[in-house]
Amino acid sequence: MRSRLDLTGRPTLVVGGGGAGIGSAVAAAAAGAGAPVAVITHNADHAEALLRLVRAAGVAVAAAVADVLDEGSLVAAIARLQDELGPIRNLVNVVGGAAGEYHRPSAQPIDSFDRVMERNLRYVPVSCREVGAALLAAGETGSIVNISSGAARGAPLLGAYAAAKAGLEALTRSMALAWGPHGIRVNAVSPGTTRTGDQERGEVAPGIPLRRRGEASEVAAAVLFLLSDLSSYTTGHILPVDGGAALGHPGGEQLSAFAGRDRPAGR
Repeated sequence: MRSRLDLTGRPTLVVGGGGAGIGSAVAAAAAGAGAPVAVITHNADHAEALLRLVRAAGVAVAAAVADVLDEGSLVAAIARLQDELGPIRNLVNVVGGAAGEYHRPSAQPIDSFDRVMERNLRYVPVSCREVGAALLAAGETGSIVNISSGAARGAPLLGAYAAAKAGLEALTRSMALAWGPHGIRVNAVSPGTTRTGDQERGEVAPGIPLRRRGEASEVAAAVLFLLSDLSSYTTGHILPVDGGAALGHPGGEQLSAFAGRDRPAGR
């Protein structure tokens, strides 16, 4: 019997697959589930590395180097990849980040605000439009997953980033409402603090109930769930993958005390 995690025959586009982060992990997870994988990245070296990574899973793969923040470049890249792999059935929007744009609200430069909004939100309706319109025209069902952030709940020095991710979550729900009758599901994953390749594994994070940073592979597993038939009755959902950080209680020092008190002797 076919596994409900099986993505065979469902070309999956990952917008933003560079480096050793979430995009690469999502591409690898989708390939491991049998999906033909398409990746858009801004870096040719990243594209080549991802081609090698995904080919090792024995699935069809294609990559395009494009500026996802430029509408024409992104539209052309999606069209080229659909010509190469066939109609995209699954879309994952990963590109984003604050990129050092930390500002107090009393000193927020508007050019910085605009950059963060463009990097985290503006391109998403473009990629969703292109993939969604193709699915509608073909009468196909599909799944879209956007990568949000726990910062969407508010972040004192990252107001622009928080606003962009909150907007992304509202856009996710709006598209879920619009496309649900057509069998196109739209969800988001909201990672907490996630370890990148140069950070130590197992580093203690006292403010997180599970007491550690997340792994990109754990975020990718949540994305895979939302792309697959295991979530066939789920749309408009924002799935936290944050070790419980969204719970907010107990925080910081309290949590450290509780963890030490509850931990069995010798551990």
